[in-house]
Amino acid sequence: MSMRKSLIGFAGIVLVAAVALTWNLPGARATGEVQPFNQPEAYLQNERNTIGIVETYGDGVVFVSVATAPKVVRPNLPPGFEDFAPFFAPYVQPPRQGTGSGFVLDKEGYILTNYHVVEGADEITVKFHEDPKAYPAKLVGSAPPLDLALLKVDVPDKGMLHPIPLGDSDRLKVGQKAIAIGNPFGLEFTVTEGIISAIRTNPGAESSLIPRLIQTDAAINPGNSGGPLLDSRGEVIGINAAIINPNGVPQFAGIGFAIPINLAKKYLPEMRAGKKVTAEEIVKNNPRLGVTVMPVQYYPEQVRQRYDLPDHGLVVQSVDKNSPAAEAGLKGAKDYIYLQLPNGKTLELGVGGDVIVEANGRPIYDITDLRAVLYGLKPGEKVKLKLVRDGKERVVELVPRVVK
Repeated sequence: MSMRKSLIGFAGIVLVAAVALTWNLPGARATGEVQPFNQPEAYLQNERNTIGIVETYGDGVVFVSVATAPKVVRPNLPPGFEDFAPFFAPYVQPPRQGTGSGFVLDKEGYILTNYHVVEGADEITVKFHEDPKAYPAKLVGSAPPLDLALLKVDVPDKGMLHPIPLGDSDRLKVGQKAIAIGNPFGLEFTVTEGIISAIRTNPGAESSLIPRLIQTDAAINPGNSGGPLLDSRGEVIGINAAIINPNGVPQFAGIGFAIPINLAKKYLPEMRAGKKVTAEEIVKNNPRLGVTVMPVQYYPEQVRQRYDLPDHGLVVQSVDKNSPAAEAGLKGAKDYIYLQLPNGKTLELGVGGDVIVEANGRPIYDITDLRAVLYGLKPGEKVKLKLVRDGKERVVELVPRVVK
């Protein structure tokens, strides 16, 4: 075959391949006209899901602004120093402003957010997506130990209110999709996406009365607080609340936390009724064993050795009468030791009682660990406790209940 024929044949193959390639481009039509690639049908399934959720429920996320008026602060002198009051003049605390996020619960205008977003505010306003006007809101109820606050806004048109459905945070799976919508650093209506990284015992990012937190790698920054964390169904599974700052810099580091929405749902009726739920009420209204306890790590090493205490657990100080713990035979302290603290106060530590070292197979180091197990039980469900008494292990089962 001649070189000329070979070149002609190769050119023909290239031409046919080019035509075929052009014909099969996603944006190409039968006419040969090339259309823009980014057509709706070209979106990935995950993209279509995210876009649909944002378009359907995004307008239910609000921008929360707070302000405090200047305040005259008078020194709070300790007892015995009242005579020095003239030397400590009152000072004016300057006004402060802040921003955060929230989301609409219903057509009545109720909005859920974090308590720390509105704490101490003299004025609260909310703005809706693509609406430049700010509407005054009032704090209706709150649960400060759970970092929850319920606002109410009155708007001229109920059509402005776009409620977001609440999901079930007890059914979450690690690895599933998570979408955060909020106003980080004052940048209104920002959407980020990631997964549920973990559902873990509160690592100290929030109050110890919040036994579990949802960890996500969806970017959360200051200003996202109070905004919703959504699943792939567009339902709220958590309230974005905290971030971990390994370098002390308040910005995204891949680890954010949200308060499970089921915890908020539990206290919404009380907050709607205008109540400020206290820590004492939260403890009393949750299933309990009916004991007071003290972490083993509070005990000096020589005391642990003398009383044969394990290396972790909760030392039972006392047992309430007619409580589940009393019915199961748990024992409180027999003796007490007293420790002098650096601030001059004395700490009383009971010894000789049971030590709770495990609950349902989970090691117990502090009260947060125990609450995480107890608060996760269904009504009437038993908990299996591993105890250490006089250096020997024993196991008991009991059903926690609300102890008045």
